[in-house]
Amino acid sequence: MKTLIAAALLALAAPLALPPQSAAQAAEPAKAPKYRLVFHVSENNPQQWQLTLNNAFAFQKNVGKDNAQIEIVAIGPGLNMLKAESKAADRITQALDRNIDVVACGETMQATHVTAADLIGGVRVVPGGLIEIVQRQQAGWSYIRP
Repeated sequence: MKTLIAAALLALAAPLALPPQSAAQAAEPAKAPKYRLVFHVSENNPQQWQLTLNNAFAFQKNVGKDNAQIEIVAIGPGLNMLKAESKAADRITQALDRNIDVVACGETMQATHVTAADLIGGVRVVPGGLIEIVQRQQAGWSYIRP
């Protein structure tokens, strides 16, 4: 009977044993989770864009470029600041250079007869800006509206 109980205890403990790690797994540090932010801008206002860009740059600087995935989505009148001749063009180009994704609403573009050629180089176009924002939120991104 004692042998049967000992065998049962060993059988229960066996699944708890963890497989040994390879040397590569043990040496590899755990990757820090990325912060994911989606900014929503719908104003044709250079100051609002400056505030948004300042927030995105500061966040990226404080948590580290590799720890932040940032997207700025422009809809409605906010799309005007994504045009090549806008007052915010230089700073938006800086954001793109820092791997901050800048996104234009395709529905707004269609309604206002703006083409991709009218936009700052590197701006990504999505079918709908609000859809993009909602999808990001559903995927766990933090929503920011400065």
